[in-house]
Amino acid sequence: MPPKMLQPRSIPRPPAAFTIMEILVVVAIILVLAAIALPVYASVRNKANKVAATHNMKQITTALISYCGQNEGDFPQENLPSPTGWENAADPVLAAKVWFNVLPRMAGSKGVGDYRSLPHDYYTKDNLLFLPGAKYPADKLGEPYFAFALNTKLQRKTEDKETKAKTKGTAKLSQIPMPSRTVAFLEAGMKGEERPLPTQPKYNNDPKAGPRSFVQRYGDQGMLAFLDGHVDNFSVKDLLTETGKISWTAGEVPRVIWCRTPEEDPN
Repeated sequence: MPPKMLQPRSIPRPPAAFTIMEILVVVAIILVLAAIALPVYASVRNKANKVAATHNMKQITTALISYCGQNEGDFPQENLPSPTGWENAADPVLAAKVWFNVLPRMAGSKGVGDYRSLPHDYYTKDNLLFLPGAKYPADKLGEPYFAFALNTKLQRKTEDKETKAKTKGTAKLSQIPMPSRTVAFLEAGMKGEERPLPTQPKYNNDPKAGPRSFVQRYGDQGMLAFLDGHVDNFSVKDLLTETGKISWTAGEVPRVIWCRTPEEDPN
């Protein structure tokens, strides 16, 4: 019987590699999916940030109204007479009546001065003054920065007839006939944030601000809180002219009032 012939072993072939065309198709699909997903993600994030801003500003405005009710209608102090650093914000005398201490505490949160030893915690969602949509500066731990501010147009300077010295008096809630249209707080820009109008001055992160410091953080909108407690969104073009002036016409009642009465020119 003749010996069996050995069959040659088959050598396995390596798996076929992707062609350049197939790789390009996969990359194109990934880019298309990314182009779809990124705007959706940005929209969801903007909506979440807007909800947070609305909630926080409404809470602080409600506390402001309560504060006025407990203090014969007087508004709290709008800023410190010295630089707003952590130490000054925590001074029990200097900062006793400033809004960014008294109002958050009334709302059950911490005031700015309470973050002196742990400034990192100031820039978290646990802080009622923190807005996640704001672009805080990289050196934010060096001092407290404010993403929304008290409307400084409510407390106007008056000139003494004899000395000619100008002093800023305390506004009273009773002086404001149209609280539903009068701004209590506004979203104010951070250094480095984009100004919608080139005629706006540079942003300065202060706890008090006027309409020229208004910023748009949610597409083409930002938030204003009014003295009846409601919060609404606006664009810079709703508030300022192209030349940077505050929108106001004598004899008309504007949709947004910055001063105590609609008759006062905010410019």
